[in-house]
Amino acid sequence: MISKQLHIVVIGAGIMGTSLAYHLQRGQAQVTLLDKTHTPVDGATANSFGWITVNPDSPQAYITLRQQAIPDWHRLDEELKGQLKLNWSGALTWRDDPTETERMANRLMEAGYAVRLIDQPYIQRMEPHLKKVPFRAMWAEDEGAIDPHLTLSGLITAARQAGVSCQLGNEVVSLRVSGSRLTGVLTAHGMISADMVVLANGVEATALCQPLAVHLPLTNSPAILVGFHTARPFVNRIVSSPSLELRAASPALTLCVEEYLDDSIENNPQAIARRSLDTIKAQWHHAESVALTSVRVGNRPIPADGLPIIGRISSIDGLYVSVMHAGVTLAAVVGRLIASELLSDHEEALLTFYRPGRFSYLR
Repeated sequence: MISKQLHIVVIGAGIMGTSLAYHLQRGQAQVTLLDKTHTPVDGATANSFGWITVNPDSPQAYITLRQQAIPDWHRLDEELKGQLKLNWSGALTWRDDPTETERMANRLMEAGYAVRLIDQPYIQRMEPHLKKVPFRAMWAEDEGAIDPHLTLSGLITAARQAGVSCQLGNEVVSLRVSGSRLTGVLTAHGMISADMVVLANGVEATALCQPLAVHLPLTNSPAILVGFHTARPFVNRIVSSPSLELRAASPALTLCVEEYLDDSIENNPQAIARRSLDTIKAQWHHAESVALTSVRVGNRPIPADGLPIIGRISSIDGLYVSVMHAGVTLAAVVGRLIASELLSDHEEALLTFYRPGRFSYLR
């Protein structure tokens, strides 16, 4: 372990940045967590669907990292005595073509992930209000979801209690360097010196890096989170079908996530939300009284190759990046692993695949 207490600034108080700040502080660093908003629970994390899951089309190394996400979320929630409000409902996934469903399940089973194929009678028992039951589905019993507001609020509280200086509403204007050494950050409220700065603020990290001739290959991928009031629940667990991704966030609230298309009359977020409502009523029993209550657009960072960018920027001593699409799934495990790297004299093998240096212009 380190002999000198490091002061580490983490920029971005979403689920990833807050998890990292908590783990660093628990590891005996002195941590300052900065975010431009006073209420980060209204940011990107709050507009996420919240599903803790694995993509079967990912490379093996990414599946392996995401496999570790579930036990790490359990570990973190146990540390915090259940205040993260996680919901381990499990998830059902299927495609129109049963062979594609089988391919996805087989891919994950070969990778050692806990899923299995189930048939129509089993699916019907699990989701009795589904009108048209698929021939086969993939059942991931261990998967679940965060409650974006409650989970992030609980994690921010835990970070503060651990000793993190949470400066919400203090926007970072620029990164400060001397030669090739990062010395701190200039904020709206003044200069903060630091031994290390971690960028966990998604696509906004690109603007902070550009003046340093560091070009992060990130784009913004917006998604639409739609909320529905339900007089009675009709879906029991996370359901990912060819037409919808749904989950019951509470007995009175069902969430659906859709891809953002554009702002045209036929494809703007409100129009897509109305189509989602029509689809729910057409595909589920007891959904007649479901009513549209909210439509929000969340911005998700997408690295150029779809994989997380995690690691030190070689050209700037003291600058570390942690940006990814699957921040909700990976926040607990990546927060723990990065804290271990920064506070110990070794690199975590699970993070090797995601180094910035895989892009030639970041070597």
